[in-house]
Amino acid sequence: MKRILLATLPTLLLSACAGLGGASPAEIARLPVVIYGQPAPADTEFVLHYPAGADLPVIAKITGDLFAKTDEATLKVRLKQDIYRYRNQVSFDGKTWAAGTDKVGGNFGFTLPGEKAGKPDAQSPGELAAEFKLR
Repeated sequence: MKRILLATLPTLLLSACAGLGGASPAEIARLPVVIYGQPAPADTEFVLHYPAGADLPVIAKITGDLFAKTDEATLKVRLKQDIYRYRNQVSFDGKTWAAGTDKVGGNFGFTLPGEKAGKPDAQSPGELAAEFKLR
């Protein structure tokens, strides 16, 4: 059976480093921009830039004491467009900022092994799914 979590994965990711207040575009413009994969400055906040066309790694992992063997795999996804992130704000041009949840949404779900389209079939693999959509 497919289950969709109430909180979406994009909301969790975008709010992971969120501060309590939103910074103004002028304040954000004064921060250094770091491209994903480069070292971040140790002593200051920064804007994280995910460039269009870059492969972004995502680790899918299944663990727990239910299993005798666990596993993980690194998936590679590629963005269609640039995305800039500062705390809980996102921008597609590095200048115009909005709350991440206003610009990106989606769903996270899973299906147990042996189910397909919400019905038991005893053969289908389980599935972890994440969907990210522009709003």
